[in-house]
Amino acid sequence: MTPRAVRLLSLGTLLTGLLVACVPAPLRAQAGAQVQVQATLTPAPVAAATGESGLYRAPGPAALQIRSDRPAFVTAVVVPQSGGAQIIPVGAVSADTPVSLALPATAGFTQVFTVTSLAPLELGAAAGARTLDDVARVVQQNAAGLPAGSYTVSTTVYRVVNFGTLEVTASRPGADVRINGRRVGTAPLTLRDVPEGQVTVSVSRSGFDTVSQAVNVQPDATVRVTAELRPETGILRVDSDRPARVLINGQGAGTTPLRVRVLPGVNNINVVPLDPALRTETLLVRVKVREDTTIVCRSVPEFTCSVR
Repeated sequence: MTPRAVRLLSLGTLLTGLLVACVPAPLRAQAGAQVQVQATLTPAPVAAATGESGLYRAPGPAALQIRSDRPAFVTAVVVPQSGGAQIIPVGAVSADTPVSLALPATAGFTQVFTVTSLAPLELGAAAGARTLDDVARVVQQNAAGLPAGSYTVSTTVYRVVNFGTLEVTASRPGADVRINGRRVGTAPLTLRDVPEGQVTVSVSRSGFDTVSQAVNVQPDATVRVTAELRPETGILRVDSDRPARVLINGQGAGTTPLRVRVLPGVNNINVVPLDPALRTETLLVRVKVREDTTIVCRSVPEFTCSVR
């Protein structure tokens, strides 16, 4: 085993693949093992609105269902986020016979290593261990006298967290709602299984600008999000070498230089020079969604405007 110290993982959210890469070899599934074991948490985890897996309300999962493919000896090592490994001897188990192991209450991130061997292993020395390397060292020392392939390990991970509720409404009913990029339904919508912490709520509908908002979900509390959806627009710019007023579809929009959001489609644009000696220019201009359209007006040799 390498001399590095692998500290008990204390981050709230971890990718399982990264976790496995951080676990010392003696605590991983053993290549060439002559015994195989399956470990399943009961009840099933909460179906979190964020799509995160392995989340439980306090006090955590009730039990670990263990099944070995042949007669074996099982010991569970529970490593909670708070540190201090707990050793739970299961003892001898029959082949293909499920055994239920009650799990202690934990908080935050928890790892359970189900050590299964063809001969008894005494792992009590790992109780209270503060690092995964310390646990692995005990497993390695006790398994050293066994024939090759005589033991393996199944790793189970979960988090015990608080949940809150999100209520999402939109000015346009039926708008899509996403939490952290994951579609969860259409507005109006109530989501009751949202993990505590910050999430990003996005509300969208075809033809309207998407509204995104970061909110903090509190335990056993309701956060309300109201999305005011506005029609998608394009940008109209008007530049003139002589001061002029701009009317869009007959409505005053301001004076040059002008930059204004406009509904997509064909718009009637009037550019009215402040100098009464110059003539008014009228154009039909097509504005596209999320694109800039520019009108340029020049007074030489005469006042004219064109779309660039």
